[in-house]
Amino acid sequence: MNDNFKAVRSYLALEDQNPLPNQDIPSMDFLIWNCRGVGNKRFKRNMRELVQIHKQDLFFIETKMDFNSMEMFFNCMGFTASAHVDPTGHSGDIWMIWNPNVVNVHVVEANSQLITTTISRQDFPDWLLSAVYASPNNNKQDNLWEHLEAISQNVTQPWLVA
Repeated sequence: MNDNFKAVRSYLALEDQNPLPNQDIPSMDFLIWNCRGVGNKRFKRNMRELVQIHKQDLFFIETKMDFNSMEMFFNCMGFTASAHVDPTGHSGDIWMIWNPNVVNVHVVEANSQLITTTISRQDFPDWLLSAVYASPNNNKQDNLWEHLEAISQNVTQPWLVA
């Protein structure tokens, strides 16, 4: 564990005497999945099993399937809130699905390559999540990196880019 902390300090250019952020904060389970075959029986079975075992509160799914065709499936599992970006050209959909009884998600921005949200939950500090589905086009990727850099200039809370 100490080696991991040293590695994190090194990556973040923190001095040895600076403590890392509070490690006693409870965790939050969520799933990020670049998935082919959303909508087939195997996906649905696996998704139900993942939720039953790991009790995720939030999902981020990258897929090529239209969200509206799966909305009822997620609603029946208790994930009744969502944000999604429809595909543009050859890019896929970005879906964020969550249980609003457990977690509050406020969409800050959504475009063809990312959804940025503020995540709030009782007994947790608020944090920012940018769920990215980068374009295979190099120019669009460059624009995405520039945009993420611009976002980083104004972020004051913990931020996960996934």
